[in-house]
Amino acid sequence: MDPRSMRSREALRRAALDLAAARPLAELSVSEVCRAAGVTRDTFYRHADAPVSLVADALSVELADVLAGVGELDSLSTAEALLLAHVKGRADVYRGALHPSLAAPIRAVLERVITSGLEEWLERHPEIEPPAIADLPSREIAVAYAAGGTVAAIEAWLRSGADDVTWATRAILAASPEWWLR
Repeated sequence: MDPRSMRSREALRRAALDLAAARPLAELSVSEVCRAAGVTRDTFYRHADAPVSLVADALSVELADVLAGVGELDSLSTAEALLLAHVKGRADVYRGALHPSLAAPIRAVLERVITSGLEEWLERHPEIEPPAIADLPSREIAVAYAAGGTVAAIEAWLRSGADDVTWATRAILAASPEWWLR
């Protein structure tokens, strides 16, 4: 991507996140994102199809930075705490995307990031994997179940108004199958 296009994309991401932090995501318009970013509608549509897609893209970039190298961490609870600290830091954006569940593109970003992290965790720690999920389809089901459940738990945490990362980390891990934590 050329430098000008990269600057436009970054300006759009920043504008969309700033606006989404101020009010519900469903209320954002392409026109106001363009005004805030200082770009044309044509430029907007070269980078996204809707404000929610732009917010999801921006969150995806942030999450990739936050959770880079999750498999190298000392525990899954550290990775969970990093994820929840990100959500807490962007709570206004995430809460503005609840209707009552997260908007589909944002939910998909979280599930994709969590799935990737869990897959990396299993690759680095094969000794924790129970024999019942040692084959590929079973492993995919276990990872999908854990990722979907984690996102649902994050939604419940956001709806509750709570912001204690340590408490939420403990609650999510307590609900997880014990073998993930070995």
